[in-house]
Amino acid sequence: METTSPKLKQRIMRRVYGIWFVKRVLPRLVGETIVVYIAVTQIAAHVFINHVLANAVLHTFSRSPITIFNYFANAFINSEVLVQTMLMSSVVLAGFMLRDIVRASRLLSSHPQHLQVRNFSL
Repeated sequence: METTSPKLKQRIMRRVYGIWFVKRVLPRLVGETIVVYIAVTQIAAHVFINHVLANAVLHTFSRSPITIFNYFANAFINSEVLVQTMLMSSVVLAGFMLRDIVRASRLLSSHPQHLQVRNFSL
C-alpha cells in the first residue's frame, strides 16, 4: 500500500529538482553568462566588427568568395595579442555553449516527458 499521494510526491520531487538546479546548474549558467558578457564587451571595445566585415567584402568578395577566409586569417594574424586572445576565448566559449545545447537537446529528446507543461500552484 502506497502512503504518499501522487501530488505530494510531485511537489517533493519538484523541490528536489529545484534545489539540484540551484546548486549545480545555476552557478555554472551564471558564470558562463558573465564570462560571455565580458568577452563580448571587450571584443566590441577593441574590434569594430562592422568595419572588418565591410573591408572583407570590399577587398575580397569581388575577386572570389574563397579569398574571404584568407582575409580573416591575415586579419587575425596581424591583430594585437589581446584581440587574438579575446577572439580565441570567444571561440572556446562558443564551443562550450554548443556542447551544453547539444547535451540539453539529447536529454530532452531521450526524455520527452520533461517537455510536458504541468499545472502547479505555488
